[in-house]
Amino acid sequence: MRIAHAAVLPFFLLGFTARCVPAAPISFQKAIRPLLEDRCAVCHSADSKTSGFEVTSVATLLKGGLKAGAAVIPGKPELSPLLDYLSGKRQPRMPREMPALTAAEIGAIRNWIAEGAKDDSPAQSKSAAASSSHHLSDSEKLLNEALFSANAEQLMILRRSQRLKYLQNPAEPPPGDANPIDRFIQAKWQTKKLPALSSDAEFLRRVYLDVIGVIPTIQEAQAFLADRTPGKREKLIDALLARNADYAANWTPFWEEAIASTDTGVVGGIVRHGNYQDWIYNNFLINKPYDVMAAELIDPFMPNYQKPVPEKMNGDYSVYPSFVLNSDHLATIQTAANTAQVFLGTGMKCASCHNHFLNSEWPQTRFLAFASLFAAKDLEVIRCEAHTGKFVTASFPFRLPDVPDDLPADVPSRLHRLAELLTDPLDDRFSKTIVNRLWKRYLGLGLFEPVDDYRADRPASHPELLDWLAYDFMQHGYDLKHTIRLILTSRTYQLTYDPALDHFDIGKPSTPRYFESPSLRRLTAEELLDSIQVAALQKLNPTERLYKQPSSTDLTRALGRPAARNEVSTGRPEDVAVVQALELLNGQEFHDRVYNAAILKETPSVERLYWAVFSRPPTDEEIKSGEEFLKSNPGPEGLGDMLWALFASPGFAYVQ
Repeated sequence: MRIAHAAVLPFFLLGFTARCVPAAPISFQKAIRPLLEDRCAVCHSADSKTSGFEVTSVATLLKGGLKAGAAVIPGKPELSPLLDYLSGKRQPRMPREMPALTAAEIGAIRNWIAEGAKDDSPAQSKSAAASSSHHLSDSEKLLNEALFSANAEQLMILRRSQRLKYLQNPAEPPPGDANPIDRFIQAKWQTKKLPALSSDAEFLRRVYLDVIGVIPTIQEAQAFLADRTPGKREKLIDALLARNADYAANWTPFWEEAIASTDTGVVGGIVRHGNYQDWIYNNFLINKPYDVMAAELIDPFMPNYQKPVPEKMNGDYSVYPSFVLNSDHLATIQTAANTAQVFLGTGMKCASCHNHFLNSEWPQTRFLAFASLFAAKDLEVIRCEAHTGKFVTASFPFRLPDVPDDLPADVPSRLHRLAELLTDPLDDRFSKTIVNRLWKRYLGLGLFEPVDDYRADRPASHPELLDWLAYDFMQHGYDLKHTIRLILTSRTYQLTYDPALDHFDIGKPSTPRYFESPSLRRLTAEELLDSIQVAALQKLNPTERLYKQPSSTDLTRALGRPAARNEVSTGRPEDVAVVQALELLNGQEFHDRVYNAAILKETPSVERLYWAVFSRPPTDEEIKSGEEFLKSNPGPEGLGDMLWALFASPGFAYVQ
């Protein structure tokens, strides 16, 4: 780890800015420690350390946990995650599932932090007296501890907290009390009349599918629609985000395709990236910070890096499947292009063998300099398969202040340096890319489109909002759930779908976007088939979710699930094709899923079928039409035909 420490040392030579200390400081030993131990130690003691965090000393508070980094920033209560969690600004509110701290208790902790988070415990006092020649400040002690640590993740989180101090604050949202997102969005609206809010039934179905990837059960839907308490939408969002296993299962297919995770390391003699399904699922299960997750894919020094396991090719253990493939020139430039696409939202592939024809930002040499960071040595300029004998020195393509100029010689150290630069807060392209992906996932369109083509000559539709979201995301420890909650609780997300306002042409990315209506989004294969399971059984069986089924079928392919993940992909096609209609009309798999549904064995009423499929009661007209149909088509077959018609309808196949 000596090389790794040397690589990060220049990032740390910047101290904390302390505020003036009041005349009568709050005692950590007498006031703060007893409070934290009484209210928080059940989960965050030296023995339990939930999420790697304990509250037993100033040192452990400064060290923080796995999710948000340092819990306390001396002199800066507004930047201290501990206060955000205690006040409920970050979710889940702490102490979890226990009474919240009082305003006076939170105020005492806030004042202690504002006074510099001084440590007056006996051990600290003794240490200070014994070393009169040199007294380390809390920040210096934290730095000193990190520099002697062998844990690259701790170093990364500390480096992040230091670098975040030098970010320039983005433009604030327009004044008002509404969600900051709404203030940015509505500032561009040219109409004085606010678009209509979605009904409770529309919102219910939308947020279930968006957060956990399935529709609600009848019981869940009826309970929500019958609830008349204020703030019930926010409560539902929090409850769904707290369903960690279902939340993780919903994100897993996206990231399997984004990093080309496969259940085999070799396909047709071509080395692939290996199986990352469990790694992805477990990361989202614990809501791992996004920058840490990205670094773990690339940096061999990270403690949770998935070390490649050798596999046979041509009868010999000669290949090492991994996200980073760099055994030759072609594999290396493909890995670099994949990394840029997924984590920087930047299309570089066209610059791999010539200057980019459509984006002058990317001459071939700039891309090859980036790609050389993945390799054991600098890459040669090979222009349209012709060797030139010229080599490009490895360098990061975006300017970052105060980073080391040296270039490590060995591949693991180069990848370590690359991960540092890729996730550095002072280049916000990394954070802008992921918040834009979240925006597109929940609103249907990105703030910049296409989401894999971030470029200087094509500004975002709302550049101030994109800047603010990226900054807020970084300041909250790269917490995906924090930004997701921010989006889902906005009025913008909760607007009703209006087809008259859904007219953006992605082929014309510079066309204005106002987000007066969410876009119509087709359910993925996983969402549709898993939701059929919920409607049929009135429960979700986690082991039967589609993402866990390795086999590809005619139906899943027709619904857009790829037969194999041989290439990186961050979005599925949403076009409508004849093969989809044929599978829904005549396909054996869809027929079996519908006509063998357990709900049909109950001889359900029209009303119950509508609740099961659409999560709402039917209208009078729907009840009348349904009952007339069942009179003409009595028995189990008629019920099956009706259920099939509901499942095959656009009302079920799309998120509105």
